[in-house]
Amino acid sequence: MKAMTSSAAIRTREDEATGTEPRTTRRRTVPPSHPVRLTTTPTGTARKRAAGTGTAVTRRAPARTVQAPARRPAPTAGRHAPTAGRHAPTAPRAPFALLVVGLLGGALVSLLLLNTVLAQQSFTRSELQQENQRLVERKQALQEDIARENSPEVLHAKARRLGMRDSGDRVVTDPRTGR
Repeated sequence: MKAMTSSAAIRTREDEATGTEPRTTRRRTVPPSHPVRLTTTPTGTARKRAAGTGTAVTRRAPARTVQAPARRPAPTAGRHAPTAGRHAPTAPRAPFALLVVGLLGGALVSLLLLNTVLAQQSFTRSELQQENQRLVERKQALQEDIARENSPEVLHAKARRLGMRDSGDRVVTDPRTGR
């Protein structure tokens, strides 16, 4: 039957095989914020090493590496409590999330306004192009009317109505009498 040993005593397989008393070694407690790793040296001695500390406790163990589960740090009393040896407190996430949502919303509204302005300018441009086309057609119609009014036939008819005669009839008028 196995004898109960104190927490400071380490009983190894060698001690159990030979029936000797367990060796007592001094153990150092590791803060719960540091993960504990068990590593094996080439001689078969296991070392329990706290991450971030230089102290180690040795004992005899089988030649293999064992990874102990990482412990969670104890919760602090408040958000801004002193953190000796711990990570710096993280900033709250809600303001950052609101900032990101606000920026995305602002960008979306800006794009909507830009799209609306561009669509309005497109309609205005289309209306101006149609108005310009109507003015070009009116100008062409007026130029055709002027060209028609300046034709020789129209000018001859207008001259006859005003009492003018063709230049083919030679008539001499006396400037003193007007005949």
